[in-house]
Amino acid sequence: MLDFKPPKPNTTLIQIAKTLVPFINRLCLKGLTLDIDAESITYLKTVDGHPTVLVPNHAARADPAVMFFLSKRLSQPYYYMTARETFDKGKFGGVRSFLLQRFGAFSVVRGTADRNAFRTTRKLLSEGNSPLVIFAEGEISRQNDTVMRFERGIVQLCFWALDDMAKSEVEKPLYMVPIGIKYHYPCDMWDDIDAALAELEQNILPPVDRTPIERYERLRRMGIAIFKTLAAEYQYKVDETLPLDVHIQKLKMQILSYAEKVMGIHSEADVLTRVRALKNLVDAEVYKDLEQMTDYERKIHEELLQKFQQFYPDLERLINFIAISDGYVAEERSPERFLEVIVRLEREVFGTSKMRGPRVASVRVGEPKNLRDCYDTYKAQKRETVEQITLELETAVRALVTGVS
Repeated sequence: MLDFKPPKPNTTLIQIAKTLVPFINRLCLKGLTLDIDAESITYLKTVDGHPTVLVPNHAARADPAVMFFLSKRLSQPYYYMTARETFDKGKFGGVRSFLLQRFGAFSVVRGTADRNAFRTTRKLLSEGNSPLVIFAEGEISRQNDTVMRFERGIVQLCFWALDDMAKSEVEKPLYMVPIGIKYHYPCDMWDDIDAALAELEQNILPPVDRTPIERYERLRRMGIAIFKTLAAEYQYKVDETLPLDVHIQKLKMQILSYAEKVMGIHSEADVLTRVRALKNLVDAEVYKDLEQMTDYERKIHEELLQKFQQFYPDLERLINFIAISDGYVAEERSPERFLEVIVRLEREVFGTSKMRGPRVASVRVGEPKNLRDCYDTYKAQKRETVEQITLELETAVRALVTGVS
């Protein structure tokens, strides 16, 4: 059982970290530059001092660092809602957890009624001392130009915070601020791309198939080879008359159906909803409170965890490829799109991926939305209001991302 990690912001440690940003940036992020326009800064200053949720897209692993750099630029500390497993990643999980909490991060077990996380969120928003960063997609899309559907629970938490304010007779505004993050490489990356393609070819293709062809065709050739290997593994029948993209989507469905069968569940929802549901179901079981269980309940719990081990690699594979489609690079043969697909292939083949750079993270901020203005409507139509505002935020973030050239 992984316990709740509350935020324990430490001003001294945050200032030290901000001082060390140039060194950490070069060491861990290959030199990441923040690009933000004057209008975006104005929007952020507009909500300064008020309860605020910052809602960025989640295209890359560097997104939390980008938001930390943004807090440094504005000289304002942020809180961060962070997936529980993040605190224990790597060899130095204890140190990582200690630092994350001191930087203002707190844990949430996604897809569960994580009362500690919900209570903390409502408290932070009611007090409104510092903005709270929440990535509403829930997972990393790993695609610069893709914004996946937002989880509606983020907006619901904000309205619950307004309920808390109403009980305390507090009439503060509560803002949700859409933020778009998009990366580009300011330097020529084609040599790095060629080197990455060559390394992948060594591990994916037999020597006879490593004939010199155009870059995009090399990338697509490896994608097809991986697809055929996975199709054989999952006993997927390939119909040569269908386009590759149809096969990719069908294979995703077959892998998903297998995982759901192991779990004993059935759903007619779309792929993203079903993947989220599976991930949340696994997290809910992994992070159960063992101290509250009887011996028999622990036995059943251990049996379920053993069952999960059968399909967890399949679930990770689905998350890795969830937003991918044939033709993504063909639409725009940019270094960014090439490397986004290469990262996916590296994670599939090697289990990890390389960070390449330097990069520029363009941050664009949309007009803040004051949920106080919608509170009466929410009280009359709760579900509909939450869904409508979630869609508005998602649309606003997508427009911000698309608007960055």
